[in-house]
Amino acid sequence: MGVVYICDRMPDAYYSFWLIPQEPDLDNFQAIINSLAERFGTVPFSPHVTLYSGPFPAAVTIEQVCATLAAIAPIALEVVKFSYESRFSRTLYVQLTQALPFTQLVSRLVDSIPGAQMPVLDPHISLLYHNLDIATKHSVIGSISLPRSTIRFNQVQVIATPKNFETQDHVASLRCVHSQWLTSS
Repeated sequence: MGVVYICDRMPDAYYSFWLIPQEPDLDNFQAIINSLAERFGTVPFSPHVTLYSGPFPAAVTIEQVCATLAAIAPIALEVVKFSYESRFSRTLYVQLTQALPFTQLVSRLVDSIPGAQMPVLDPHISLLYHNLDIATKHSVIGSISLPRSTIRFNQVQVIATPKNFETQDHVASLRCVHSQWLTSS
């Protein structure tokens, strides 16, 4: 069973903009995330690539920002490798290529948010948020496979998120406040 985020407007001032895979990639990644969450007793989350995270100014609405993204075509990113790090937010992940359409999407997003700084571009899909030893990380990555090497994305979700992201309580607090489909016009 997939995770469903209820899209309701929260008063939080810190947001993340997530690029969401389209079907069947969404279901494939959700199954991996759910399986790992069950195995390690963690909170499942929606598969995504973070486009931008930061404070959101009152001078513009989330809906206005997302409207600037509506005419962008869905994006395809190639899988580079499975990897892991010691950071909680990068426990296990799938590294993706940084294609020009991805860079253009992030640039348009950041340009539409007053005061936003261009983030370091590092497209990846996290599979688990949990502290694990290196041997376990290596073993888990060796057991995962994907049905295809190109992942397609067709939606941006805006997530109310804590500024610091280091615990399972933080994962559980994630809430979708807006969703925007990418469509070529």
